[in-house]
Amino acid sequence: MIVMSNDCVPVPNRLRELLSRWDAEGRQPQGGIGWNRSTWLASLTEHQDLLAELPDRLDRDHVTDRGRRADEGEDEAIQAFVTAMVWGYGRVGYGAFRTTRVLRENDEAPRVLREVALRTRRDGGAEAFEWLKQHRLRYLGVSFATKYLFFCSDAEAAPALVLDRRVQRWLWQHADCHVSLDWNVKDYRRYLCLVTTWGRELNLRPDEVEYLMFADDGWQQVTAQEVSEESDEFAVLDALDEAAAAFAALPGDIHPNDVDDFELGVRQLRRIVLARGFARRTPPE
Repeated sequence: MIVMSNDCVPVPNRLRELLSRWDAEGRQPQGGIGWNRSTWLASLTEHQDLLAELPDRLDRDHVTDRGRRADEGEDEAIQAFVTAMVWGYGRVGYGAFRTTRVLRENDEAPRVLREVALRTRRDGGAEAFEWLKQHRLRYLGVSFATKYLFFCSDAEAAPALVLDRRVQRWLWQHADCHVSLDWNVKDYRRYLCLVTTWGRELNLRPDEVEYLMFADDGWQQVTAQEVSEESDEFAVLDALDEAAAAFAALPGDIHPNDVDDFELGVRQLRRIVLARGFARRTPPE
């Protein structure tokens, strides 16, 4: 993977276009995310009170209110985590299963989630991300871990921003910047620094820059061929994620080692897909 300095990545034209459109629309916030309450209630029976009081459409402000309390105690951290996962997965059918697996198969989850919330609010996202890499919770990947960090963050600390496949794709397409979703601390620091630099130039907060990338629904800056090629690659990655979740959710007893072996194979396939796409976009020397 090529490491690019922030000086080599000017503000993308696409980001300026998104900001102009957002300004013209009155800088409307992201709307609420719909979710399937019955699925979550069936999976996380011990959190029925929390799930029952969440609105039908969950917005960032509501999740942030929970995240701000995540450092107050382990129960508060778990509630903030569940709320962030509901928002992050939305209507994705396997979201409740994945969240349940993180909480039930990591005895230290309450302690780790509270501690990383403390570190996020005190030290900022990069430091918290590095600590969480060293104290990882099984089955919690970068995409959803950074969603939790984002909602636990404090405006006075260094930013903690979401880095998921949607943001990764945007950076790839519009800034020719390649960042990993494999707990690469250097990549996450570089991403935070890059977004902060762009925000400073555009007079935006880092989280506003991340939101514009996340909410981008256009492909105006790429050719039709590039759209087809990149859509195919990310469709394969999404399908691999769904396959891993579907395997783990099969009825009957599945040995944990079988789940681990299956997910190891999926991770190897992801690397092949990403390497193929990166090689295609890298000009010959």
